[in-house]
Amino acid sequence: MGTNTFASLPILFLFLLGYLTRRTSFLSERTIVELKHLILTFGLPALLFESFLTLDVRPKDTVVVLLVYLLCVLLLALGHLLARLFKIRSPYFPLMMTGFEVGMFGLAIFSATYGAVGLSAIAFIGLGQTLFVFTIQSSALTAMKSGERPSLSSILISFIKSPVTLGMAGGIIAGLIPVPDALSPYLEPLGSFIHLVGSMTVPLITIAIGWGVEIERKTLRLSLFTIAVRKLILITLALLFNHWILDRWLGMAPIYRRAMLVMALTPPPFVISAFMKMDDEAENAYVHTTLSVDTVVSILAVMVSVALSR
Repeated sequence: MGTNTFASLPILFLFLLGYLTRRTSFLSERTIVELKHLILTFGLPALLFESFLTLDVRPKDTVVVLLVYLLCVLLLALGHLLARLFKIRSPYFPLMMTGFEVGMFGLAIFSATYGAVGLSAIAFIGLGQTLFVFTIQSSALTAMKSGERPSLSSILISFIKSPVTLGMAGGIIAGLIPVPDALSPYLEPLGSFIHLVGSMTVPLITIAIGWGVEIERKTLRLSLFTIAVRKLILITLALLFNHWILDRWLGMAPIYRRAMLVMALTPPPFVISAFMKMDDEAENAYVHTTLSVDTVVSILAVMVSVALSR
């Protein structure tokens, strides 16, 4: 699959455009909130539907979902260990060391870099981390915000009802159903509609991410430390995972190894900021600064990884 070092630049430009719309007050906070709601309810599910519709993996490859989930658990434990070792007081540090923003960032940067035809690869690689975010990470964040952990039933209901889950499940199911040639002309308009809805996701979400950039100098040191340690650990683990699991053991196509590396380079899940207490200014500043700076670092890191792999 052909690509070039600067294929990710459109994402960086859209990100900067989003930042500019905030600095100039061209878009309001309410507009961005509604934009994100539109994307998460319709755009992203449509994009995931298309991605999983063309997914082509063997039954044994599904072990990757479990392994990525366990990798996220390992990273969370490692985050707690590092917090003790370096005497980091922020309770959010361990959660910032695990999970990946695949839906709101990874899909955009991957499609820009490797083309839309490879979206099914990163959607599949990211499935395990999606399960992790919906279960362990969201549960921990809810407990930190309200003091009570959600029940297993509420977690399952939330996961099943999520538009993202419905998009993925719908794509998988539709891909398994054989379509008679006589019905193809009637289904093509529906497919085109889903494609159009999904295609708006990448530019709009990137602009929204750029708009949300917040950098606080008072927490910048800890944010940079978090990003540096996270990137060092994840790049190492991704390269090992690619070599021993995806290549040597499963023998999966190269696009899946690229997807794994891109996922490892993404920032922590943006949903972390949505679960925080609004009156905790110091922690809000740390999380928002880390996510903002890491987004820029991730775009540049993907460009570097492409240049090194050529």
